[in-house]
Amino acid sequence: MNKEDIDERFNNPVEFHAPTKEKAPITDFYTTAEVKEKYHVHESWVFAIAKKQNIPRTFNRGKTYWSKKHIDSYFAKKKPNADITEWYSTQEMQDKFGMTLSAIYTFVYKNAIPKKKEGIMVYYSKKHVDIAKGVAAPEEPQYYTVAEAMKRFNLTRDQLYHYVKYHNIPKVKKGKYTLISKPELDKLLAAPKIE
Repeated sequence: MNKEDIDERFNNPVEFHAPTKEKAPITDFYTTAEVKEKYHVHESWVFAIAKKQNIPRTFNRGKTYWSKKHIDSYFAKKKPNADITEWYSTQEMQDKFGMTLSAIYTFVYKNAIPKKKEGIMVYYSKKHVDIAKGVAAPEEPQYYTVAEAMKRFNLTRDQLYHYVKYHNIPKVKKGKYTLISKPELDKLLAAPKIE
């Protein structure tokens, strides 16, 4: 290509259009009543969380229909770990630890205590509460320090915190150290395999 051709192309550029990927239409839906029944939540909660998570919806004959895929995906991320078998109710935490409701909410949020909801009742992982409260000692090899986890998985601090927060990996505070659940982090970051 000679200089004139290059100048010609430079002075008269061809407009470039990135190919747009066709979005597949959403065809599977839940009604609001179906979401309430399947996931044991209130109607107002459905609308609030759908707005916050940008869950697609449509209206037809006076009913609201929600994208099944988006609703199921949201709840799958919120599902508690199947390994957790013992739970405290809010009332049991109030009785055992003498905590107010607002103290419980602050405590479980600050310590990322796994929780599950059944109807209007909320339950918190007994093991994680006891460890965070100092009632039970964390099994030492069951936790990584932040530095150990960064080194083990070759992650930056920001990447590690993103994984821990996004996937609800349990963590506890021990003095000035944050300890992250070893089995759950190992499971999340394990190399993919087909069995």
